Amino acid sequence: MTKVKYLLVVLLVVLTAACSDTRSAKSLPDNPENRTAVAKRYLEIMKPKDMLEGVAKKVAPTLPENNREAFMKVMNSPELEQATHRIMLAALVKDFTVAELNAMVAFYGSPEGQSAYKKFVPYMGEIMPLIQAEVRKTATATLKPPESKEAPTPPAQPAPPDPKKPQTPPNKK
Repeated sequence: MTKVKYLLVVLLVVLTAACSDTRSAKSLPDNPENRTAVAKRYLEIMKPKDMLEGVAKKVAPTLPENNREAFMKVMNSPELEQATHRIMLAALVKDFTVAELNAMVAFYGSPEGQSAYKKFVPYMGEIMPLIQAEVRKTATATLKPPESKEAPTPPAQPAPPDPKKPQTPPNKK
């Protein structure tokens, strides 16, 4: 399920980047009611069910075979679809302006936007293993302790007894 969450987050990041230029969007006043109306139009175009199916098709082959059927059952459940719709709607209304949402509707409602969306999962499948490998490589190099070129210093030894001071037997104080 971590891969699913990761793909959802990446999808939202890409959507944000795709919609950063909103100068040409005709817009209603930016308020929660208008954001909700436009976000609902967006979710009619970018159906959560389609997104869940795309993620499921990509993730299922990576799971152990005995877990795939249960995973697909969960991913195709109406409860997950409804929850995903509710979560996405709330996040869209919270994180995007009316102008940005209109731009997303315009883009993803266009043939080019639909084509770009269909290419997104294969694109992520191509780059994510490479990025993950780079993260591991960088983390290993960054987080490993520096190697000392000197011989390790032996632990400190107790000081020898002072010959001028009388010794007290260990059991008598």
